[in-house]
Amino acid sequence: MNDEINGLCKITGVIQKNQGEQRYFFGTIPSDKIKNVTFVPVLDESTKTYLNEIKNGYQRPGSHYRMRAFARFLQQNPNSIVPPVVLSGRGNWEFEVEGRNSNLGKLILHERSAIVDGQHRLGGFVYLYETEEDVRNISFILLPDLTPEEEEEEFVVLNTSQKGVPRALTSYLQNSEGAQIGWGLNEEQDSPFYGRITRTTLQGKPTHLFALNSVEKQVNRLFSMGAVQDLDVDRKIDFMARFWTIIADHLEIEWSDIEKLDNPEAKGRNSFQYKLLELTGLVAWSYTGAQIFFRSYSERTGMNWDNVKRLIEASSDIDWRKNGEYAGRTGEAGGKAMADEMMRLLPPEGAETS
Repeated sequence: MNDEINGLCKITGVIQKNQGEQRYFFGTIPSDKIKNVTFVPVLDESTKTYLNEIKNGYQRPGSHYRMRAFARFLQQNPNSIVPPVVLSGRGNWEFEVEGRNSNLGKLILHERSAIVDGQHRLGGFVYLYETEEDVRNISFILLPDLTPEEEEEEFVVLNTSQKGVPRALTSYLQNSEGAQIGWGLNEEQDSPFYGRITRTTLQGKPTHLFALNSVEKQVNRLFSMGAVQDLDVDRKIDFMARFWTIIADHLEIEWSDIEKLDNPEAKGRNSFQYKLLELTGLVAWSYTGAQIFFRSYSERTGMNWDNVKRLIEASSDIDWRKNGEYAGRTGEAGGKAMADEMMRLLPPEGAETS
């Protein structure tokens, strides 16, 4: 048995179920144990993560920003019911019946399981435990006997066809596509702008970053070039959320201003040290992002996210300080000035990754 999982070799109170011919188990694991008994099969390793990763997998690298953001959500919502994560035992978790009920028993762990769905939620639980010693019970569904190929197929299904009911934004917004996308960024838990956009005014809203009408304009700007203009609302929400998640991970220091919004001792947006999370930064990245998307997306192959990341990193090397090079230059004019410099830093056309 792997020494790293000896501390949690058995999980009791597990329920065995069947869906068609698929057997699965439902149970809970304490968040101080979950890291040692799981791993994420990734294509490339993350620059920073709170979980174990194994390369040559099928998932994109985790975002430490999204993990920390989920940890904050857990702290602020202690009674919230979090959906189960999905694990794959790869034949290494053994079920043992306890008592007379053949569907109730314990799981005996022999090796780590793969995280198929929920790596950012699990990362949030682990981060909360490692920083605050706050232990929570994590609900899980274990698929015990999938091959790696079947596991990858399950991952694709969970992240495409089972994403849930389409967002019913139009029914209550009755507004433009840009407004629907902007509000979707506020409602989507995976979005870096989750809960940070207001439909009314920023006045008296210390935890909000932007008013919806401001985001709407920048959404339209971001998707103003090439084939991305024709994407549906849900794809644009996903693309913009992922675009800004890459920015948040790369500009970690500048992005950390967002933590001041939840600090009652801080002065909200007035205490920001950087322009990244001001309207100026949103404008700058919308101008620059339009070029990045244009150079990274094709209808045939979709979005080249490796190239998006490369171009974000290349164009972000400017002075984001509020009292720096662009001091006093705010809003549309300031954002355009910053974007001009950012676009100058982009590598020449044709230098994209394949």
